[in-house]
Amino acid sequence: MISWIQKYFQRHFRLVFALVLLAMAVPLVVIYSQSSGIGRAGSRILERPYFGHNLGNEAEAARIFRDGSLSAQLRGAYQASSSQLQQYGLSRVAGLALADELKIPQPAQEQIVGFIATLPIFKDEQGNFDQKRYTSFADSLKTNAQVTTADANRVLRDDTRLEQLGKLLGGPGYVLPGDIRVQLIRSDSIWSVAVASVDYTTFDAGGGVTEDALKKYFEENSFRYEVPPRARLSLVEFKAAEFPPLGAPTEQQLRDYYNANPARFPAPADESKPDAVKPALSLAPTTAPAPDNFPKVRAQVEAALRAEVAQRAAAKAANDFTIALYERKAAANSPELSAFLAAQKRIATAVPAFAPDAPPAARTWLGNYSEQVDRLDKSRFFSDPLPTPDGIAVLLWNETLPSYKPLISEVHEKLATDFKDAEKRKRFVEHGKVLRATLESAVKAGTPFEKAAVAEKLEVKSYAGFKLSQPPPDLPYAAYSTLQGLDSGRIAAMVSAADKGYLVCCLEKKQPDLSPANARYAELRTQLMQFTAAANESSYLGALVEQELKKSEPAAKP
Repeated sequence: MISWIQKYFQRHFRLVFALVLLAMAVPLVVIYSQSSGIGRAGSRILERPYFGHNLGNEAEAARIFRDGSLSAQLRGAYQASSSQLQQYGLSRVAGLALADELKIPQPAQEQIVGFIATLPIFKDEQGNFDQKRYTSFADSLKTNAQVTTADANRVLRDDTRLEQLGKLLGGPGYVLPGDIRVQLIRSDSIWSVAVASVDYTTFDAGGGVTEDALKKYFEENSFRYEVPPRARLSLVEFKAAEFPPLGAPTEQQLRDYYNANPARFPAPADESKPDAVKPALSLAPTTAPAPDNFPKVRAQVEAALRAEVAQRAAAKAANDFTIALYERKAAANSPELSAFLAAQKRIATAVPAFAPDAPPAARTWLGNYSEQVDRLDKSRFFSDPLPTPDGIAVLLWNETLPSYKPLISEVHEKLATDFKDAEKRKRFVEHGKVLRATLESAVKAGTPFEKAAVAEKLEVKSYAGFKLSQPPPDLPYAAYSTLQGLDSGRIAAMVSAADKGYLVCCLEKKQPDLSPANARYAELRTQLMQFTAAANESSYLGALVEQELKKSEPAAKP
């Protein structure tokens, strides 16, 4: 894994620049929020002007977010969080506005094609453009209900233009010779190390557990055992099975439903036919007719349509229920509420009190609605209709049990287990310090590290002649992480991972030629200059985003 990361960093260095926009983005800004609560908020359009766009418009804000997500995906940033993607989307809009101000022209078709060839998502393991990956992406747009070919073309065109803007904002990206030498040492030094492993599972921590020790441990760590506030709720359920469709759907309805959701109903593979030869990728949408797979999946389509119709009917019934409950103005846990439920012919099923991170085993889906549960109290005692695995539910608040500190007797078993684990880990760390001191003394006296480690009954393995960018595949990551800054003949402090402790000795560290005559010196200088330029661009766009958002911030109340 580490080897792959290092290789990817070297071959796709431009990807790092895109991620800088995510890592150095402006503080999170909530683009839009939906009002909650029946009758508690009137609908209104929020005006939040932002470089010619309105972030208060849900559809427009969603498009900005969607474009940013697609752009990040094309650049290979698959692990970015939703907040990072939102920030990146805002930076793209700021960059495009600046490009308009600087009169950077729209890119020509040849420029877009050239930009596409540089995108990480379309490159193979060797870093070369892969036509098959590009074609596969283009084909996926045919059945994508969220992103169309026009959306992809717009993002590619805008990103090509932003690439031109980046060259202006980033500048030359100055870097100091000392930085180049440090990076050269890190990337090109040749390492030979020995790793001695200590088994944690068989380590004898010694000592027993006394009640006095448990009492002291509990007093010092009581926050770990405090029972958080727990909601006690009731559920009014509207199961989809209660609302079967009236009559069978027509063939046209089934066909329309399939055409709107083709990706949900993939046709079974026909192994008798060879794979069709796919055409070369084009930026223009294809006009070739897609095969009609509807007859093959008609049964699945009908079942899905019936389930969706039933779910919508359950949602409507639940929505009508909450509206009627609001208009009734009954109080929580009141006789009026009981009478209302009886009139509606609905039963409120009690749910045992639970903490937000520990929903009842029979209804684990409640863990998805911790925010909705937190909002419930005596004044707002029922939730909006919430989807469940088999329909819709409305939550009714009964009470909130306060947090409390349990007695030792209530958590004695867990307390004893935690205490033993903590003591064993503490003594294991101390054992590692003693072992390191013993091995260092032996090495200073002339005993090879491997021999000294074996004398201490440790398992030893050596790794010779590797770079940090290409470590041995079986070198433990915890051991690998200790190598930065470790010099020849030195032993790193013991590090732990899972059930092992690792003591790493640097047997030899051959540094590369650090003079400008080394070809790698010039290569790393170019990479660092590009990285610095990308950071400059990100910083500038981040300042633009923050400045523009402040213009539409709500005025502070006196």
